[in-house]
Amino acid sequence: MLVNVYRNLSPQYRKQRAWSVMAHEGPQKGRVLDVVDGVILRDVVLVVQESGRQRVLRDKAKNVHAFVRGQLVKTFPLDTLKVTADGDALAPGKGATVPISYDPYHAGYFFRKDNGKPVGGSSLVVVAPNGVYAAAPAPLRGLSGFAGFAGDWPDASVDDWNG
Repeated sequence: MLVNVYRNLSPQYRKQRAWSVMAHEGPQKGRVLDVVDGVILRDVVLVVQESGRQRVLRDKAKNVHAFVRGQLVKTFPLDTLKVTADGDALAPGKGATVPISYDPYHAGYFFRKDNGKPVGGSSLVVVAPNGVYAAAPAPLRGLSGFAGFAGDWPDASVDDWNG
């Protein structure tokens, strides 16, 4: 299932660093399916809606306008992960070790935290309490090469994923 994942900005979840999982397709499109500690996604595109970013810059108030969009592999329910959990902790050996971030005041795109270079997507992204981690992140303009190359991750839904 294709979903959008974003930081939950509700005051009740801020201390938990919770993430919302919203359906991007199907009958529940646009509805939040779950609020979780972490998510594993494959074939990911990182999306920033520029109109929402401009509203943040103008009003100096947060709004949801940037998210990670990909095929849902696995979710981790609230209060099941340590705050320090990272990409390698949630997906050991899968290479999700490159930290990525987004800051509307910095730029209108996601970027690598280690070198500041723009990122457009990845074959695998882990959204963890400690941040967002990508495996071999694709440059912002070079997204055509990663779709379908998520290593040995099965083409399966969360319900029958066995990793």
